[in-house]
Amino acid sequence: MSGTTTQRDEIVERLDARFQELRQQVPVLKQRADDEGITEIARREDMIPLLFPHTTYKSYPESLIAKGQWAQLNRWLDSLSAHRVEGVDVSTVVDVDGYIDALEAVGHLVSSSSGTSGKSSFLNKSVRDREVSMQNMLDCLTDLGIHRDNSWHVIPVGPETGLSGHNAMRDLIYQEYGRPDGIEPPSGAAASGHYAYMARLSAMRKAMADGTAAPDELATHEASAAARQAENERRLRHWAEQIVEHRTERIFFNSQFPNLFRLTEILRELGMKEGDITGENAMTAGGGLKGMSLPADYQDQIFRMLNIDPSRFFHYYSMQELNIRLPKCLSGRYHVPSELVLFVLDKNGETLAPESDGKVEGRAAFFDTTVDGRWGGTITGDKISVELGECSCGRSGPTVDADITRYSDLADDDKITCAGTTDAYVRGFLED
Repeated sequence: MSGTTTQRDEIVERLDARFQELRQQVPVLKQRADDEGITEIARREDMIPLLFPHTTYKSYPESLIAKGQWAQLNRWLDSLSAHRVEGVDVSTVVDVDGYIDALEAVGHLVSSSSGTSGKSSFLNKSVRDREVSMQNMLDCLTDLGIHRDNSWHVIPVGPETGLSGHNAMRDLIYQEYGRPDGIEPPSGAAASGHYAYMARLSAMRKAMADGTAAPDELATHEASAAARQAENERRLRHWAEQIVEHRTERIFFNSQFPNLFRLTEILRELGMKEGDITGENAMTAGGGLKGMSLPADYQDQIFRMLNIDPSRFFHYYSMQELNIRLPKCLSGRYHVPSELVLFVLDKNGETLAPESDGKVEGRAAFFDTTVDGRWGGTITGDKISVELGECSCGRSGPTVDADITRYSDLADDDKITCAGTTDAYVRGFLED
């Protein structure tokens, strides 16, 4: 993917160096390598059996959470970690939020996401991982021309989760870009109970699909969901009112698209029209639509209402498995930074997909050389198209087309051949 033999050799050397460093630290990696007879990375293809399917990080038995078997969950997490999961006091833990707090208390900044399957993943991250990710955000914004000068009103549009990783990124933007007399955030208590709510949501969706949801359980869940939605709406209205008041001043928005689109709807309800907001505003956004259905031109509507010029919009492709982001250029393509090694695999994740005329299409996989808390190789659930030559923006190196599709959204199932094998390794550590 790098274009020259020398660059390929340098990439292989970097991959082998990380493999030699971590094979003795990550138990599942060692077992996988031993079973495959892999002792070194001599070519890119050697890495493929060692890339962990994204489902690996949710391979624990669901009963561990349902029954509150947190010590067992520690053992599962440890098998995928580069730093031992020891000394975690789970004696007072009653739900996933408490479990995450107990891990963070001893330096395991675990990232968790329910994704689209409803079952939460858990990825062990170190303090270094968080620092690298935050520095990467600042570097990307600087590359875009958005410099740290504390001259912006900062609006973290949300939704508010209360998660420490989200709070750290929000605080970083305030610290590096926020003006001293900036817009005040909405009043009210900090959000809490995010993971427990998501777990209940997943359980309720399953019960509804199975036809086993009791009427009182469904009513309780709907009331909880309505309360969270009302709180999000309250916060958005606060931000909208502040935008109207400061509509000629520079505002830095940090959010996801569904909330940004709802914000523009509220601005219209307050009488704002496109062109009324004239501050030279900036925005950073990542992620997809989280299952929501928005108009095809939702991004253009957001940009026009909030006066976001493309040159002041940092859009990126990334995922919780990565510390590093793939920034989107003005030609609409995601560039692969040097800290990441991109693999484009066949649908089953078994081999490198064939290249043709400088293009390759298939399942995205990455090795993030900066990952510290665990093994940095991941096979994703995303189908991507990659061009290997020079981008029309003028920069060289592999670039990913913006049209990224989840295999789970296609007619074919999202099945990675080695996923079952890797899951069996992890279960084996629980049974030892």
